[in-house]
Amino acid sequence: MNVTWWLIPSGLILILVVGILIVAARRRRHLRPQALNNESTKPAHPTTRELVHEIRNPLNSISVNLQILEEDLSAEEPRSSGELRKRVRRIRGEVERLNRILTDFRRYANLPPLTLETCDLAVLIEEVLDFNEPEAQRQKVQVNREIDALPPVQLDQSQFKQALLNLIINGVQAMEDGGTLTVRAIQLDEGVQIDVEDTGQGVEPEQLDKVFDLFFSTKEGGTGIGLTIAKQVIEGHGGSINVESSPGQGAKFSIVLPLR
Repeated sequence: MNVTWWLIPSGLILILVVGILIVAARRRRHLRPQALNNESTKPAHPTTRELVHEIRNPLNSISVNLQILEEDLSAEEPRSSGELRKRVRRIRGEVERLNRILTDFRRYANLPPLTLETCDLAVLIEEVLDFNEPEAQRQKVQVNREIDALPPVQLDQSQFKQALLNLIINGVQAMEDGGTLTVRAIQLDEGVQIDVEDTGQGVEPEQLDKVFDLFFSTKEGGTGIGLTIAKQVIEGHGGSINVESSPGQGAKFSIVLPLR
């Protein structure tokens, strides 16, 4: 069976999809108001949702047909079809990765307006850590909790939990061979500070300014959207986030939130 023709259009479609996503994201970023906390109150433009929907439909079709193609190849002589099966699996892997990018991008583009309520930040942090504990144990990561008694703060609990979880997941995944994740929270004069510090490989100096950029990731298979969402949510609360890191010395993400 001559199936090489399937590989060429599939690869071209994948490249086209990536190009469309990048162009759409850059256009949205250029149109973004300077005040991110103002943006957090605006719903995503319908074009963004439609774009994600229209891209996902052909991706699903490609994935189904690649699965059928792989099954057909498995029925042939291994010597003649083995290399083609590898290529098909490689393309299927890229399709799955693009689906993850679409899912995360849609979450980023559709962040709802903030709904603020008074909450116990220390309890919220503990809940997020408890939620991620099974994954940390699987990665052989020891989690140190250094959480002081904190004053009440005004937060959108759902969105802030997601932002903090993104930072914790990022830290755990940075330690492929295990390590220590330290989450500390302290009260400042006019706010609170939360640090998420890992003992992973760290970030190269030339990459520090890019870690919050959309689609930038240092992890293989990463979508590069989680940290962008975290930054947008935190700044939407009137807070700030920064990162300190050195190669081989891990990384520390610090959040500062106002008490107002």
